[in-house]
Order: sequence, then C-alpha cells, then structure tokens
Amino acid sequence: MSHLALRRPHALKHAEARRRVTHAAEKLSERFGADCRWEGDLLRISHPNVHGTVHVLHDEIVVDARLGFALALFRGRVEAEITRIIDRELARPSR
Repeated sequence: MSHLALRRPHALKHAEARRRVTHAAEKLSERFGADCRWEGDLLRISHPNVHGTVHVLHDEIVVDARLGFALALFRGRVEAEITRIIDRELARPSR
C-alpha cells in the first residue's frame, strides 16, 4: 500500500469548509462508489482501493489515505486529482 498525505489551507468558516468537503465527497462517491461517512469533523472514506480520512480543521483540510495496489501505481495522478478537487471546492464562491 502507498500512503498519501495532503494538507490544504482554507480561510472559510468551519461549517462552510465541512459543507464543501461533503460536496466533493458526494461527487467522488457517485463517480467511484466509495463509502463516505462523517465521525465528528473526520470524514472516513472506504473503497476497495483506498481507505482514508479527510479532517476538516479550523484553517486547513488534511487528507490521509492508504492506496491499494491498483491506485498506488498512479499515486501522482491520484494526488494531483485530489488536490485539484479540494482546491476547486475551497475556492468556489459562497452561495
């Protein structure tokens, strides 16, 4: 297994940051069939090829995941895609 650790700063209110992480997780869940569930401010993600967490903190989002063999081969692309999705969600104008 390959380890993936990302930290992305944000300047959003906590509830808004959590809403945006939820939105991103729902889209990824629909696209890839991952099981996502909240435990406090920790989003647990489970899929045959990835197990991890997304922690919503006051000023940053912390992603910690273990990639299965199939995804580990593409670790760089996976990391770039997750970073792109998080950055897009965090930069989105508030509604």
